[in-house]
Amino acid sequence: MSINLNLEDLLKLARREVSNGKLPSYIPLLSQVNSQSIAIAISDLDKKPIIAGDIHLTFPLMSAIKPFLLLYLLEILGNGKVFEIVDRQASLMPFNFIPDGKPPNPMLNCGAIALASLLDSCQSLQDWLNQKSGTNLYIDQQMLSSVRSVANRRNLEITSQLQKLGIISNPEQTLSVYEEICCLTCNVVDLAKIGTLLINAKMPNVNTVLEVMTNCGMYETSSTFAQEIGLPSKSSVSGVLLSILPTQLAIACYSPALDEVGNSVAGVFLLKQLKSLL
Repeated sequence: MSINLNLEDLLKLARREVSNGKLPSYIPLLSQVNSQSIAIAISDLDKKPIIAGDIHLTFPLMSAIKPFLLLYLLEILGNGKVFEIVDRQASLMPFNFIPDGKPPNPMLNCGAIALASLLDSCQSLQDWLNQKSGTNLYIDQQMLSSVRSVANRRNLEITSQLQKLGIISNPEQTLSVYEEICCLTCNVVDLAKIGTLLINAKMPNVNTVLEVMTNCGMYETSSTFAQEIGLPSKSSVSGVLLSILPTQLAIACYSPALDEVGNSVAGVFLLKQLKSLL
């Protein structure tokens, strides 16, 4: 990798940002992690990442799985089948809004849930990612139970609405698969490895996924983020931030304290610093 970065120094600066965020409260296990945890891995196609911080820590991918769900389905089913049930338009709606029609994009919960209806099981996506990237993603069963313990499950309402709209036919199966893929778990090194799928120009659907990430990957701040940083990115309620320098690098950050929108405060800080150095 032809870059020279002192990641430990950057992490020291990023840790100062953690106090500007807070842990999510609506998923019990996510509210119990150490808010000071921070880790980063940067990988190229040789998959020999440069790393720093708490790289041993694992986390559920949650929304960070969405670009890979989209990529997998585009690869196996094609554009027509995928974009028949979900659009690819930017949206200012919150990630968990309930749609009144075709979901705007696959980075919102409603869009990802619609796409999850095209999976027979979590296993197919899990196996594909592990095989393609040389990783060992697994379902964190305790986290899955924690997700399903939430009394007011917004995703249940979304799934019911998608059924009413005729977009999905089996809401129970769809929601079960969606929750499982969101609880696929790894560390930043593995996340950077699967991120290299999105810098592989030999995969014909990568550009489509990167376009959707650029326009939709950072919740309501996607447009501003694209203007300021310009890297296709996807954040997650677990504190993940995955960013792609197209054809070159995958950058995986983990820091669980979130801003008011739901993006990792330290992760966004790190990416802004890295953008000026890469």
